[in-house]
Amino acid sequence: MGEGTTARAALGVLILAVVCAGSGAPRTPQPRDRRDGVLVAAGLGAAQQLTVGHSPRSDLIGLWQSVLWADGYSARSSVTCTFDQATAEATRVWQSNHHLSADGIVGPATWGAAAERIVPVGQWMVYQGERYGLPLRRTPDGVYEVYDTGRFHRLRTDAVTLTRCR
Repeated sequence: MGEGTTARAALGVLILAVVCAGSGAPRTPQPRDRRDGVLVAAGLGAAQQLTVGHSPRSDLIGLWQSVLWADGYSARSSVTCTFDQATAEATRVWQSNHHLSADGIVGPATWGAAAERIVPVGQWMVYQGERYGLPLRRTPDGVYEVYDTGRFHRLRTDAVTLTRCR
């Protein structure tokens, strides 16, 4: 893979991980949904909302920013793993275009709308963005992994591990 393709794949994996975790019927979060700061299969509903000034930097934010990029709402350079005003504004536009309340907050409804565009492709899952596809994968124990710098690693909800965001 070329460097640009690898970077796109990494962003895609991150986005898909978060989105895929939020698919399905709403349910009461279980303690197993979050395990040592990684996102597990049913964990998106239990993940914190993403808002300006209240969301600490994390791979989870990087995943959402990657969704915005894959759909053409922001530049690839906007994936910083920080939920800033620019991310909130791009989120408002994305929400409006997806018939959601355009509040700029990434919560269950926003994750759910994005999850509708995740499809299985072999052992991976792909968020089918309007411009780019974002690949993800899930480990046998249900933890989402993202592609970053030539390898997969666990999606962190409590830290920034993505090379792009460091």
